[in-house]
Amino acid sequence: MSGDRRFQWTVALILFGVLFLGVSDTQLVAPLLPLIAENFGATPGHAGIIVTTYSLAAAAFALFVGPLSDRVGRKKILLSGLALFSFSSFLTYHVSSFGALVILRTMTGLAAGTLSTCALSFAGDYYPYEQRGRAMGILSMGYFVAIVVGVPAGALAAARLGWQWVFGCLSVAAAGMFMVGFRLPRDKTDWKSRRSRLSMIEHFGKTDRLAGMAAAFLTSGGLVGFLTYVGAWLKATHDVGIDRIGLVFMFSGLAAVAASPLSGWLSDHAGKRTIVMWSNVLLAFLFVIVARINWGLWLMIGIGMLSIAASARQAPLHALTTEIVGPEIRGEYIAMRNAASQLGIATLATISATAFDSGGFTAVALVAALATLLVPICCIWLREP
Repeated sequence: MSGDRRFQWTVALILFGVLFLGVSDTQLVAPLLPLIAENFGATPGHAGIIVTTYSLAAAAFALFVGPLSDRVGRKKILLSGLALFSFSSFLTYHVSSFGALVILRTMTGLAAGTLSTCALSFAGDYYPYEQRGRAMGILSMGYFVAIVVGVPAGALAAARLGWQWVFGCLSVAAAGMFMVGFRLPRDKTDWKSRRSRLSMIEHFGKTDRLAGMAAAFLTSGGLVGFLTYVGAWLKATHDVGIDRIGLVFMFSGLAAVAASPLSGWLSDHAGKRTIVMWSNVLLAFLFVIVARINWGLWLMIGIGMLSIAASARQAPLHALTTEIVGPEIRGEYIAMRNAASQLGIATLATISATAFDSGGFTAVALVAALATLLVPICCIWLREP
């Protein structure tokens, strides 16, 4: 979209803010869930329905807004998503019944699916391939900064001011991002894509596109399946308290934040495919090794290295998969890839749950390692342009 070869930091930072907002909203529910359940007289298990409806709405609506953004433009859809996000979060601040909360969280899920799909698609359109690794590295920081900064800040605020106050702050932040979003450059719509209703099926007939979706499925599923049981493993096996578990996650998040932009820059010079393949091989071994280390300094070092390897593959994979298709169907394909990512989380988290109950955390690590080692195989069909 731009003939200027200088890297455009403003666009990358705006898109980073969009992703940070969406990921923070997703991650914040976990620490708020006990307070929400208590407020409405529900069990935490029953209150957890707001997580399920949110995720399903995000995945399903992305399949609609992705192709729509191909036709009317990413910027319009992205701004609409921010407006919906702000409005639904504002209503959540004033919610008075659990049924209404479920509906409003579903609405917010629709907005979150829009933000993720359009932000990645916009970056894919705007940045030339030789700069896209760096751009995706900055965007990917949103995932990890949300864990390190957004979630702890939100949990602390909820404990002092109430959980509704957190969603009020998210509403204000989304409104601010909506205003900042107008600074994004006008995006291309000159291809005027008009796809048939069955066009999404075509992606499964192309080996590179299918490999991109499979890589997203395995990347997200393996990591989330592993991280889900880290806390339970540390508490049950090493008798580590909740406060120290929180510090472990914060330390790992800081390592990932530092690695994300660096790996993106490196992939622009060494090759996206190369960084994706070797970071996944390293990560697979680290999954198995970390699960066998006792509590102490070496475990912290191992988790830090694991976080760096996991973060290092994210930006180049985004850059590589956004180049598989042209801009006229990029939104549609990114939506499909994001849906595959969500499906991978659901599938491998379920497998990991069975593995943890039957074989402990070592079995979970083996599941994550196997899924991760399959990603470099997917790269056989993911070629550098």
